[in-house]
Amino acid sequence: MVTVPAAAAVRTTPLLLVAVFFGAVSAFFASQALWPLTALAVLVAVAVLAGGVWLAGRKGSREL
Repeated sequence: MVTVPAAAAVRTTPLLLVAVFFGAVSAFFASQALWPLTALAVLVAVAVLAGGVWLAGRKGSREL
């Protein structure tokens, strides 16, 4: 099991909040049947999460 240091978690928290925000936006667009905007919001949320995971892994590998 991989543990994430608290400092790395604090640095990625804003990215997680942005991803959650875009997830909420995509849920709203889906409820309004705005599927192209839903797909765009989901892609942004996934990109933000992937970027956060990549940054956390990159910073973690530098600390070793």
